[in-house]
Amino acid sequence: MTKEEQLNVINNAIKQTKTNLKPMGFNLIFWSVVIISMSLFHYFFPEIVQYSYYSAAIYWVSIPLIGMVYTTYYNIRSGIKIGYETQLDRVIRIIWSVFGLAWIFTVGISLVYNANPVQDVLFLLSIVLIMTGLIIKFHNITIGGFGLLIFTVYTYYNPGLNLLLVNVIGITFGMLIPGLSLYYPKADVMLHYFHVVEEEEEL
Repeated sequence: MTKEEQLNVINNAIKQTKTNLKPMGFNLIFWSVVIISMSLFHYFFPEIVQYSYYSAAIYWVSIPLIGMVYTTYYNIRSGIKIGYETQLDRVIRIIWSVFGLAWIFTVGISLVYNANPVQDVLFLLSIVLIMTGLIIKFHNITIGGFGLLIFTVYTYYNPGLNLLLVNVIGITFGMLIPGLSLYYPKADVMLHYFHVVEEEEEL
C-alpha cells in the first residue's frame, strides 16, 4: 500500500469514527442541557416546581421520561443511518441502557423513602462515564467521569450543599464538556487515535 493510500485509509477511518461517535456526543449534550435546565428552573422557581406534594416528583420523572423516548428514537435513526453496529457500539449501548434502568430504580426508591437521589445518580453516572471513556479511549470522557466521581464523593461529606447547584456543576463538567469535545472532535486527536490503533493491530 502506498503512502497516499495509507493516508486515504486513515482519513476515511477518521471520518467514519467521527460519524459513529457523534450520536454519543449528542446524547451527552442533550441530557446535560435537559438536566442543567431543569435544575436551574427548580432552583430559581421552587414555588412552581413544588406547588404540591407530588409536583416535584412529577417534574423530575416526566420530563426525563420524555427525553428517553426522544433519545431512543434519535439513537435508532442514527443506527439505521450508520448501517451497522460494531461490538464496541453494542457494549456502549448495553452500559447506558443499564444506567437508564438504574436511574429509574434509584429515582423510584428515592420517591418511596422521600430522599433526594441527586448524589446517587451522579455517582452512577460517573462510573458509567469512566467505563465509556476507557472503552472508546476518549480521555475527555474518562477525565470528566473521574472529576464527577471526586466531586460527588465530596458532596457526601458536605450535606449543606444545595443539591440542585451540585447537579448543575457536576453535569456541566462530567457530561456537557466531554460531550461537546466528543461531538466536535479535533482532527489531530482522532489521527493520533488511529495511529495507536494501527500500532496495536500490527502487534
